[in-house]
Amino acid sequence: MLPRFPKAQKITDDAWQKAMFAAMHEILPLEIHPPVQPIIEGKSSDFQREDRQIRPLQLKKQQATTHFDTSSGKGATLELLYEKARELGESIAKQQWGMIQAAVDEAVAETGNTIKIKKGNITQEDIYRILETTEANFDEAGQPTQRLVCGPELAQEFALREEQWRHDAAFHSKVAEITQRKRADFNEREARRRLVD
Repeated sequence: MLPRFPKAQKITDDAWQKAMFAAMHEILPLEIHPPVQPIIEGKSSDFQREDRQIRPLQLKKQQATTHFDTSSGKGATLELLYEKARELGESIAKQQWGMIQAAVDEAVAETGNTIKIKKGNITQEDIYRILETTEANFDEAGQPTQRLVCGPELAQEFALREEQWRHDAAFHSKVAEITQRKRADFNEREARRRLVD
């Protein structure tokens, strides 16, 4: 039997975990990951929507595997260890992202809030529609807390348009007007919620 080195194993395990979770959080950052409550027993669960409808929670097992080629008889290098950890982290995050995206797509289709944007041609009207159709929340200082989550190509295009429209006073005025209206809606919602509580 080969000797065991518990301290070295712990250092290796910790490095593996850090590399795997770092890769996961590059694809699905923690700040956009929905809150998670562990399900201890059972194979099904449900959730209640804002309209009080109870819906089943579609649970899918997520797993990722990797393989170390040990045919040469050599151990794994640290580089290979990090590469395999990243591979697993990316695989799990892509599965999680796909599950979140499917749930969002379903909700958007059901509410009729689908916004089609022509690739390479984001207009100011597209931005207004995005702001109008989303429910906005605000922090204690009155600043919006929602985030726009999109793929890298669309994010790049948004950044380009933001640069182009940086000094467009009419655009910023319209965005401020929509934001002010959304802030008033939010304050009214919060006031009603506090009355019920």
